[in-house]
Amino acid sequence: MAPFARQVACLCNKVRYHGTTTDRLSDWEVFLELNLHIIAEDLSVFKPQCRLCEDYDVLRLRLPALFDGSCTKRSLLYVVKASELTPEAVEKVTELSSLLVIGRPPKALMDKDCNLAWVNSSVSLERLFFEVVELFSSYEIWANHMQDVLISKAHLKRLGELASPIVRRPLYLVDSHLQLVFSVVDEEHYRLPEDYSSPHADGSGAALNTVTLERYCADALEPHLPFMLSSDKSYGTLAQNIFLGNCLVATLSFDEVGAPFTKRDYALIVICASFLTQGLTYHDDWNTSAPRQLDEQVRALLEGRQYAPEDLESALKTMAWRIGEAYFCVVATPVNPLFPSGLLAAAAKHACARASHMVYVIFEHRMVFIVNADHSVIPQDETVDLLVSDLSKYQIHLGVSNVFNHFWMLAFAYRLAVSAQEIGVAKDPCRPFHRFEDYFMDYLVSATRQTTPLEAIIPRGLMQLKRYDDEYGTDYLRVLDVYLKHDMRAAPASRELFLHRNTLAHKIAQIKFISRMDFEEDPHVRLQALVALHMMDA
Repeated sequence: MAPFARQVACLCNKVRYHGTTTDRLSDWEVFLELNLHIIAEDLSVFKPQCRLCEDYDVLRLRLPALFDGSCTKRSLLYVVKASELTPEAVEKVTELSSLLVIGRPPKALMDKDCNLAWVNSSVSLERLFFEVVELFSSYEIWANHMQDVLISKAHLKRLGELASPIVRRPLYLVDSHLQLVFSVVDEEHYRLPEDYSSPHADGSGAALNTVTLERYCADALEPHLPFMLSSDKSYGTLAQNIFLGNCLVATLSFDEVGAPFTKRDYALIVICASFLTQGLTYHDDWNTSAPRQLDEQVRALLEGRQYAPEDLESALKTMAWRIGEAYFCVVATPVNPLFPSGLLAAAAKHACARASHMVYVIFEHRMVFIVNADHSVIPQDETVDLLVSDLSKYQIHLGVSNVFNHFWMLAFAYRLAVSAQEIGVAKDPCRPFHRFEDYFMDYLVSATRQTTPLEAIIPRGLMQLKRYDDEYGTDYLRVLDVYLKHDMRAAPASRELFLHRNTLAHKIAQIKFISRMDFEEDPHVRLQALVALHMMDA
């Protein structure tokens, strides 16, 4: 194997070599997509030239790849030498693909509707490719750290602190009440001018006043795109409004210090705003989000801690929910106990994004989905089917509780959903999900046997029947079980037992004589016998 090929093979955990490792594509999860504006500016040491068709809000590059002559994919950034771009290879470049070329691209490629950046032909393919790999890796690490902050419900200032070295500009987040949520200045990258003035929390600062005047302009509200704020200072401000639904809840801004804004800044402010949107709400002046309030109350319920009913009611109101509405609980447990918690939360967040009537928490290394059945426009099974389709690739078992009519019953519903999942996996491992109502008898048997010896709760008549079977080698217990399960209908029972109807009638008469149980006349005795037989079978 050539040295460069060996080096590429060592990087397979970071990148995909297009054409040779595509079968592993589903194994790799990332939370951030880049575009060629960001890549080209970060590779400024190579002095790239660009011809970009995409705009700053197009975020789609997830992996670097070496071009091998196959049809290109829009989600990959291809690194290739210009000498390898033969007419046949250029034909494989699809619309709006992104390529990083060493040397001047051929005219046929320049005529195609694709995104191009090219560097001097003296740059080696090995060096350029490894620089791109490291670039993607650094952004992935950054995105994972941002995701961890969201999962831990930390204050959003921590997101600003993490974003500052990447953005390389002072960052501010102002909520819908024009209060400063956080201010982050990265003095390591930029020396601030003497006349620099950061926003004030009381709304008297120039930057906040500018936001007050400009943030509701039609250009910013309609397409939800970044926009420039005018300023009398020697620096400007790039802003991005943040929305929850159609409601403007906050404004994120970068201050121009040291250099003018570029396409990279426009792309990164969109990415930062998308992270902030996940943890921001207009229900609280200081960024205590509705999911965070609800998360605290849900954990109190699941852990059996005391809670104040008014706090629970307040948390539910932030979701426009009420305590007395109908809910059900879905528990999703990964098969692998070492499943990464960050990926677990990301999968749950993605699933909840498709259903406004559902929230999630991560509890005991499980995804716990709480579904408001009264707010749902689809039935329970369809909601669960959505979760199955979103989570199937992660090898996760699902258990579904019954519907309950008071939110404070969540802890009971959670335990029932866990039991349904555990019993269902043992009995029906091929089913996509397991509903508690399908395993009620199994749960009843399991719960009873944990506290009471079997012999203490089995009716005396069945114990006599069991002793008779043990002593004389008969099968009266099984005959009775099949007979009762078929609602005492002789024809289907005899077919299952492979007995003549007269033989079955004779055995039933013997069973009644030995057990002294009037199960044909008394429905209570019949129910007691069915439950007891199920417990003995378990």
